[in-house]
Parts: sequence; structure tokens; C-alpha cells
Amino acid sequence: MRDIILERLQFNVAIRKSKSHRRLSHLKNQFGFGLMEMLISMALSLLAVTVMVILMANTLGTGAETIQMSRLSQELRASLQLMSRDLRRANYHSGFLNCFANANCRNDLNITAYVNTIQINAAGNCFWYWLDRDSDADLSNDAVGGFRYSTIGGVGVIQMRVSGNSAANCDDGTDWELITDPGIVDITNFNISNADSYTESLSAAGDVQVVEKIRLSIIGRMAANPSVQKELQDLILVRNDIQSAGT
Repeated sequence: MRDIILERLQFNVAIRKSKSHRRLSHLKNQFGFGLMEMLISMALSLLAVTVMVILMANTLGTGAETIQMSRLSQELRASLQLMSRDLRRANYHSGFLNCFANANCRNDLNITAYVNTIQINAAGNCFWYWLDRDSDADLSNDAVGGFRYSTIGGVGVIQMRVSGNSAANCDDGTDWELITDPGIVDITNFNISNADSYTESLSAAGDVQVVEKIRLSIIGRMAANPSVQKELQDLILVRNDIQSAGT
């Protein structure tokens, strides 16, 4: 009986030692990261964060430039539309209705000093014209239509002629108002060309008419971010052709 008890005690002790050994082995396997492992983990985390920051910065920068380009396009298009609408009406005179199909109409109405081809300066960045704005058949009391390129504080702008009934002076400092905002847009180039205009014959007697097509080209950039730049063009057909009788 004593031997059996001793055997059981020895068996229990052996089991306890085995369990303790397994627990110690398990604890050894649960030791934390070493210094080198921690340094590598920190380096990888820092790299991942850096990549994310760069991607976010690029995304935000692209979004900001897209907004600026949209704003620039709106500003340039609004200016171009304003010029185009007025230019299409150039050389209108209410008296034309009384001399339909008369190539000598301008002489008969005594308006040759006003109604003529679109006037463009030598630099190609200013143009002007007349039109009977109030339809009273008197061009002498109507403001000359015109647009020009100029600079204000080193920033390019486009200006509109708003008063004065004499031939426009593209270099004077009066009678002009801004149609572009120098605080937003810097106009780097404004060009007017009548290279697309042509003359066509009306009769065997030598009557002719000039069909005017005026091309307007604007290049502008954001004043706060010159890297954002855009060019717009428009080809305008003047509705009132210039007719001349043959000699």
C-alpha cells in the first residue's frame, strides 16, 4: 500500500514538473520585439505615412489647380463673349432698311465716315467700330465701340470703350473701362486679326461687299498662380457687310 502511495506521489510530481516546463516554454515564446525589430517596424510605418502624405498633397494640389483653371476659363470666356456680341453688331445703321440692295447706300446716307471695315491698330491688340446703338439713324451721338489690351501695375488687362464718339485712341487713358479683373487674371496676350475677311463681287458693274470675319485670341493666367494658363479663340462674323458701288 505504501509503495502504491509513493508511486502516485512520484507520478503527480512528474506531471507538475511537466506542466511547469510547458508553461516556461510558452512564456519564453511570448517575449516582445527586439530592438532591431522595433526599428524596422518604425521605419516601415514612417515610410507608409510619408507616402500617404505625398499622395494627399498631390490630390489636394491637383484639385486646387482644377478649380483655378475653371475660374480662369470662366473669366476669359465672359470677356470673349462680351466682345463677340458687340462686334457682331458693328456697322449697324437703322437707315439700311430704306436702301436695300443699294450698294451705294453708305454714300446716300452720308455715313461713310462711320460705317467702314473694323479698325485694328498696328500692334493688333486694339480695335474699334461704330454702330447705331439707339437706332436713331445718327451715328454722331453714339459711343464708338472698341476693346484694347493694356497693363495696370504690370498685369495685363482688356478694356472696353465706354464713351466718346470720335475714332478710338488706343493709347489714351480715358473712356476705357476694365472687363477683366487684374486681381484674378493676368492677360498675357490679346490679338485681333481680320485675315479671314474677304471681298466678293455683287454685280457686273463692279459693286462689291466686304464680308468681315474677325478672329479674337486671348491668353491669360491666374494672377496668384501663373502656372495655370489658358488660351481661348473665337471667329466672329460681322453681320453688317460693307458694300461699295462700282465706278
